[in-house]
Amino acid sequence: MKPYSLEKIRIIEEKMITYEIWVFALVLFVAVLLLIVVMQKLALAKFKSSELFKLKQNLKSADKDSIESQLEDPNIIDVHTITQTPVHHERIVTGKDLPEPGMIYKYSIPNEGKRIIVIGQREGNIVTHSTEILDHHLRIDIFPIDVENKEYLSYQIEFRREGKVLCQLPNQKDFLEMEMKETIQITKSDFEDGFPIFPSINTETPLRLRLGGRLSVEGKFKIGFFEFHFYTKDILERTSGGTKRIEKQFYLKLYKIFPGYDTARQSRDGVVPMLERFGGKV
Repeated sequence: MKPYSLEKIRIIEEKMITYEIWVFALVLFVAVLLLIVVMQKLALAKFKSSELFKLKQNLKSADKDSIESQLEDPNIIDVHTITQTPVHHERIVTGKDLPEPGMIYKYSIPNEGKRIIVIGQREGNIVTHSTEILDHHLRIDIFPIDVENKEYLSYQIEFRREGKVLCQLPNQKDFLEMEMKETIQITKSDFEDGFPIFPSINTETPLRLRLGGRLSVEGKFKIGFFEFHFYTKDILERTSGGTKRIEKQFYLKLYKIFPGYDTARQSRDGVVPMLERFGGKV
């Protein structure tokens, strides 16, 4: 065979074409591998930034049951395990947000007008954050009457309830379920309106109010209750005519929370149930 014959040239051209095909295939294979690597890195970065990955990292030292409960129900905070991670939400409350027994709320009453006190779950003058209390559970309207009296000022108090309330008046021995609306008067006069009348209500024999959820057939709260004591104190105030007369300041004291808050089981909305001590019954 001649060194530069047509046959030799044809064979060299076929080898060159074969080499070009192999080079193209190798370049394409490398490009596919690079694309796969880039996609895997992007997927891994997205996974690491997800909330699920963060939660698993925080709970990696917890047992398997604790992890599953956190992933399945993020609405409940579990503080029964040492390594629990609370679910953060703008409505989550802490101990300082909850009322405590012994707290006293004082109210002065304008001579013309009235004072409205509302005890509720997440709304009102007194906020409980309790599952046993409704919003606007109890409303107390206090307004002066017989304003022209120059010796002492009388008052009418109206109680309106949305939830269950047990009431013990100063002259009663037992708690009775409050009607939807009840009225009393603080006065030394007799207005013949048919309402219970008290010259004053002191701390020794206050008007006692228990607020809670469902009642049993015995007339007791099944889960728990808040007990408030309502009483008055005398003050001397100058009238528009320049004289002084006896007026009242009104007080609500949170006397008892029975059996107490179970902050370990508060909901994501910041509502806290009662402890399930003694079966959760009173």
